[in-house]
Amino acid sequence: MSSLYPVFRRIALGVAFTSFSAFGQQYIVSTVAGSGGSPGWSGDGGPALSAQFTNPIRIAVDKAGSLYITDFSNYSVRKVTKNGIVNTIAGNGSLGFSGDGTSVGAQLSNVLDVAVAADGSVYIADSLNSRIRKIDASGNISTFAGNGSRGYAGDGGLANDASLYFPAGLALDSKGDLYIADYGNATVRKITMSTGRISTVAGVGYSIFGAAPGDGGVATKAFLELPHSVAVDAVGNVFIGDIGTSSIRKVGTDGKISTYLTNFVAQNFAIDGAGVIYFADYRTNTVQKVLPGGNTRLWIGGNGTSGWSGDGGPATAAQFNLPYGVAVDAAGNVFVADAANAVIRQLSPVGFSIGAIANSATLQGFAPPVSGSGDSTYPVAPGELIVIFGAGLGPAAMVTAPSGAALPTTLGGTTVMINGKAAPILYSSATMVSAVVPFSVDGLFSANVAVQYQGKTSNVTTVPVYASAPGMFTADGSGAGQATALNSDGTRNSVSNPALVGSIVTFYITGAGQTNAVGVDGAIYPTGNSQPAPVQPLSVTIGGLPAVVDFVSGAPGMVSGTTRIVTEIPTGFAPGSAIPVQVTVGGTSSQVATIAVSN
Repeated sequence: MSSLYPVFRRIALGVAFTSFSAFGQQYIVSTVAGSGGSPGWSGDGGPALSAQFTNPIRIAVDKAGSLYITDFSNYSVRKVTKNGIVNTIAGNGSLGFSGDGTSVGAQLSNVLDVAVAADGSVYIADSLNSRIRKIDASGNISTFAGNGSRGYAGDGGLANDASLYFPAGLALDSKGDLYIADYGNATVRKITMSTGRISTVAGVGYSIFGAAPGDGGVATKAFLELPHSVAVDAVGNVFIGDIGTSSIRKVGTDGKISTYLTNFVAQNFAIDGAGVIYFADYRTNTVQKVLPGGNTRLWIGGNGTSGWSGDGGPATAAQFNLPYGVAVDAAGNVFVADAANAVIRQLSPVGFSIGAIANSATLQGFAPPVSGSGDSTYPVAPGELIVIFGAGLGPAAMVTAPSGAALPTTLGGTTVMINGKAAPILYSSATMVSAVVPFSVDGLFSANVAVQYQGKTSNVTTVPVYASAPGMFTADGSGAGQATALNSDGTRNSVSNPALVGSIVTFYITGAGQTNAVGVDGAIYPTGNSQPAPVQPLSVTIGGLPAVVDFVSGAPGMVSGTTRIVTEIPTGFAPGSAIPVQVTVGGTSSQVATIAVSN
């Protein structure tokens, strides 16, 4: 046990997670533009809340806080100033191509995206015209990229001589260079502002559906399918929303491509200065964000049913109707193009609040509800170690509980109340608190969670309670990849130290539920083999095959609510460096982690 203890304690106490900032806070929703109801095209020169839009689908926000909205079915771009006045800055309401000169009244065709530069220049993806249009600071519009012919040509030359094919997404990097999701060419193109020349940064110029994507290789030799959006982070990594593969691909500063996020079904996304990705899922009418690294997805808006309601309250209780575009400003406000409601909504972060609750082994927070199902969260189980994401929850510097002693119920001035009972705390900080769900919730259907700090109490979050909600601890604390596991000789399992087929391996989980000797909240299990075991039946699969479970008990030296599982690696699958492992307790399965296995 000694070889694993320091690693496990680091993971259990959340030191691996301290790079996260205030990513989990609650949001309050409001409508900032559009009168809703029947679609239309009206209101210029007046209050944005009295204006009519028709299918607003993308948004950009400038440094002054003004919003730029692609009013798709009105073939126009609208601007809403910080003080709430709306005006059309391009487009005359009819499909076409004309008007280079003064932007007001110019014709556009299928405006799919808009981006705003630091100098106030506005770039428009005039998709059906296969052009990028630019409005300068004087209000003049011109063709900035694309010669109007649909095709893939012009790399190395001036951007306005190049051929594009249905450009769908735009993004600007910190240098002011413009990136284009060239949808019809299955590429991402880049215009270097200092030279005006265009190049390809990802894709080969055509799609091959189902082909090997080229991860790990040079991005210009990799296949994209239907790149519909693009964003660039603060250090220059390029992120591509590929709706053909339901993924976000990442092109690093070294020019190599990887898959950053799977199960991504959204028309576009935004990325903030900290690397947090925001997007709206139009299928489930929800708004979500993904923490840096791509492993933790949090639900921040929409209750999963279509409608227009909830303004002034928590965003997760509100209704949206086909939300498409998102933008985020420097203050963390998230703007959503609520297309079928013909309005723009704002999600404003709450300074002291709980935003998500996760199993500490998986770090998966609020579960976005399936469309039509209403409010939903991940369940918790008796004795489960949880992480509460939020803002203002505790001291700025993380405080951890002393090792070897029963956990306190107040730490760093923070108290976690679960169904009115103070829960044991493993660590406390402003943005993350880890606690242990009291065993007394056993048999309940739900539990209320709130955090108290410096005389204040956060919002109350109600979570479902299951008899078991297992999560498997992983080596890097992300909830994905290599499991925290011991080989039969007591050393850590890893790619460089695989277990042998047929040998014994030990895993660690939390969320197994009540134990056969009723669990004691916050107690530390003694060493040896006399710890209580979960009352729910438990099984393990390795490599997709059932594994013999030799022994299950509380994890020696760890807080009650952690469980060790000793299993035998079955035969019948091909060994490898990432063999899938999954634990099922009482009919509820953990996430899939991996171990390394050799002959």
